[in-house]
Amino acid sequence: MRKRVAITGMGVVSPIGIGLDEYWEGLLSGRVGVGPITAFDASDYPCRVAAEVLGFKPSDYFDRKKARLMARGTQFGVASATLCLEDANWDHSCNGSMLGVAAGISNSPQDTVEEAVMQLRDHGYRRALPYQLNKSLPHGLAAETGTATGFQQSVMTFATACTAGMNALGYAIEEIRQGRLYAILCPAADANIAKYAFGYFCKAGMLTSNNEDPQHASRPFDLDRDGGVLGEAGACLLLEDFDCARRRGASIYAEIIGYGTTGIGYNPGEQQSTVSQGMAKAMSNAMKDANCHPEQIDYIGAHGVSDRRLDLWETNAAKEVFGKYAYRLPLSSAKAQIGIPQNAAGILQMIATVMAVREGILPPTVNYDTPDPECDLDYVPNEPRHNRVQQALTLAHGFNGSDAAVIIRRAEGA
Repeated sequence: MRKRVAITGMGVVSPIGIGLDEYWEGLLSGRVGVGPITAFDASDYPCRVAAEVLGFKPSDYFDRKKARLMARGTQFGVASATLCLEDANWDHSCNGSMLGVAAGISNSPQDTVEEAVMQLRDHGYRRALPYQLNKSLPHGLAAETGTATGFQQSVMTFATACTAGMNALGYAIEEIRQGRLYAILCPAADANIAKYAFGYFCKAGMLTSNNEDPQHASRPFDLDRDGGVLGEAGACLLLEDFDCARRRGASIYAEIIGYGTTGIGYNPGEQQSTVSQGMAKAMSNAMKDANCHPEQIDYIGAHGVSDRRLDLWETNAAKEVFGKYAYRLPLSSAKAQIGIPQNAAGILQMIATVMAVREGILPPTVNYDTPDPECDLDYVPNEPRHNRVQQALTLAHGFNGSDAAVIIRRAEGA
């Protein structure tokens, strides 16, 4: 029999708050972390707003030398892992060496890559800094998290665009189910609000042009949505063998009972059926893994990126999977408040879903003012809703066509 998987800790570094309590309070109060870009001069760009993490102090987590050797996204991820272990009341003597890291990252840290290129361009080879090599590696987040926490029996990196954090969770779930590891930290982080990388997001037509009203620029599922808002963040979950967590007296937020993923690739010009099928297949696979029926899902933590096509395709996928029940099934997206922090978005939405199950409160989709006749489901508009949730699903979609879904249920006694 496969072992059960518990979520026992959560850590957050986000545009609407640092730490789990601040993040959850921000979601429920409708706080929006979107504003004019401060990371660089974006005056020539069609999109000049982003969801930046303001007020983050690396010195709260690392000494000056260590912070200098880490990319900004890596700092976010390691800090969120530290906060996660604190939240879990982790005893570092627990379970010996049966501890691992499964990290999500969408790409090499683009801010660091740009910095290294400009350093070489402006000052030549002799002034190049060798530590920029390690600083820019995609595996940096996983490696630094393992070093900082001692979770080093298995240290893995997943780089599947916006689904990377959720795919890392899927790996961690299976490692615990099979008894290969007792506990796994799953950090996900991205911080790519950098001059050149941001420019290509603009060129790809993925971002909003609503620069005059940043607080309302991201509006998932709303009729007037015109594109997403790029964000940055770090988030982390601690997964444990359920029985081991009970024995150490851990407080269990929820139990993970299902995981599903697909890799149906697509090009931006392809028809919606391919994209909707990928999302639907991931959700169906997760329900099959959880051995549950569609009517047993009480809430969906949606992908909802404020894109005219993707929000519609996600709505159609929900209808395909849940049929008529889709119209009675609430779903909501945090991205109006946190933007799209790439792969960290899935884990931040997952954390919101876990809290919805734990607290019996559904976080809202803010900035939902004008219903779209084609996006006609219950998106929990603008205000949180008290609603007991027994089982819930979180969905993430990647620009490269990858999809992932995770199903959780209330822990016994929670």
